[in-house]
Amino acid sequence: MRTAMKKNLPAYFVCLILCLLPCMGGAALVAKAEIVSGKIVQIYTNGSVKLDNGVVYLPSRQGLNVNMRAGEAVTLRYIAEPSGEKKFFEYALGAGSLKPLSPYLPKAEGKRNK
Repeated sequence: MRTAMKKNLPAYFVCLILCLLPCMGGAALVAKAEIVSGKIVQIYTNGSVKLDNGVVYLPSRQGLNVNMRAGEAVTLRYIAEPSGEKKFFEYALGAGSLKPLSPYLPKAEGKRNK
């Protein structure tokens, strides 16, 4: 039994490292939200909004209540998807009416839980 374990010891370490590797990464998912202002050219039945810059912004979820009219000035906060779609999740009437979000700053290791 001991000789079999000695021969397979490197294989055990490789398996252990591969299993623990995702735990050590500390990777974070980051999505950059952007802001755009403009006049509404068209509102589609699915809640998508086309602004005067020619770009169509889709709602981020089904059933998002979009209470806007064509011709109004609006500011949208959106995320650009890898597919190229721009999905808004917040809006406010009026040009420049949304403030930029403050950047996420993770807490330092020594200052956590204090």
